[in-house]
Amino acid sequence: MKKAFWLSLILVSAVFAQEAVAGGAAKLAPGGASFFTWLGIASIVGMIIAAIGVAFAQSAVAQKALDGASRQPEVAGKLMTQMLIALVFMETLAIYALLVVFLLLFVNPFAKYFLM
Repeated sequence: MKKAFWLSLILVSAVFAQEAVAGGAAKLAPGGASFFTWLGIASIVGMIIAAIGVAFAQSAVAQKALDGASRQPEVAGKLMTQMLIALVFMETLAIYALLVVFLLLFVNPFAKYFLM
């Protein structure tokens, strides 16, 4: 939980730093600062939800695989291989969520509507 807190604090500070730079380089349109602030908060919340969802899914997959391996030890190797492939796909979804967060924070296609 502490890691999620520090990560969210770093991302929020990056958003406020982006506002300060954008405020000096270009004038913010009315409501522009609140847009970037809410964008940062929504990105952090979205990443936290994605991370929690992936964590629960990975724990459920590991539990089922270990249950299956304990019931039929002769297929444990094949089961573990399939479990690792499933875990890789789940972790890829979390990385895609992080990529979307970074795109929204730093390469925002909607920023032109909020900067003058």
